[in-house]
Amino acid sequence: MAIDLNRILEDFDLIFIDLETTGLDVVTGDSICEIGAFKIRQRKTVDKFHSLINPKKDVPKEAYQIHKISNEELKKAPYFEEIADKLMSFLKNSIICAYNVGFDVGFLNHHLKDMDYIPLNNPAIDILSMARDVLDLSRYNLEATAKFFNIDCNGKLHRALEDAVLAYEVFKRLADIFKEKKIQKLGEFLSLYGLNNEIFAAGENKKVSFIKEAIDNKSFLRLRYFSSANIIRDEKAIPLRLFRENKNLCLLYQGPGENSSRIRLNRILEAEHA
Repeated sequence: MAIDLNRILEDFDLIFIDLETTGLDVVTGDSICEIGAFKIRQRKTVDKFHSLINPKKDVPKEAYQIHKISNEELKKAPYFEEIADKLMSFLKNSIICAYNVGFDVGFLNHHLKDMDYIPLNNPAIDILSMARDVLDLSRYNLEATAKFFNIDCNGKLHRALEDAVLAYEVFKRLADIFKEKKIQKLGEFLSLYGLNNEIFAAGENKKVSFIKEAIDNKSFLRLRYFSSANIIRDEKAIPLRLFRENKNLCLLYQGPGENSSRIRLNRILEAEHA
């Protein structure tokens, strides 16, 4: 998939996807029991995908109490292997968006791996991370975020299609907030909220190489970044060193004053020679 990172995110086909599962841990044997997804183009639905999935195991009581998908419903549902080709065709050449996207893509890729399929490597954006960054809420689950935006959940939470639609409605409100902050490009959203896959890593590695070269040459850079105050800033800076803080790669730099500052690398949206 050829990707123009400078293109506006909403000019791409966006797929909003949600899964219902037998539990939270695919590694220890939990499985998908429902997939719901919508393909959105210019804020209009152009296609959708929905299927119950036979998980090859009983649905635990705890999971049933959340999504109300019974073992009886799933007995005649197709296995994941039977719908995988259709699903992969549906997802092709699109940007995947989901609320906690790592969960959904993780389950899908685990099931694909069991089939010896190539894993999903679409650009993927986490709506939950977007919400956490710019909203001040006591809870950030999908229902709480929807209610913050006065979106009617209509009592239909925890089914795949309904949650995928709800995630899209939340995304639209968040996208409007980011538009006001001058963040619209695919590359910007991937840097800030992208799933850590090959596409994300390629963008970050390119950024790292460019900054390392500037550090070695002691040259000035112009940095455009999304600050911790959620404001776009432009600064002329001397990059000093890259380092890890927790799991985040950070840049220590000297800005216009004498004091040094630091910023997470993924929040740097543009870096060029000053």
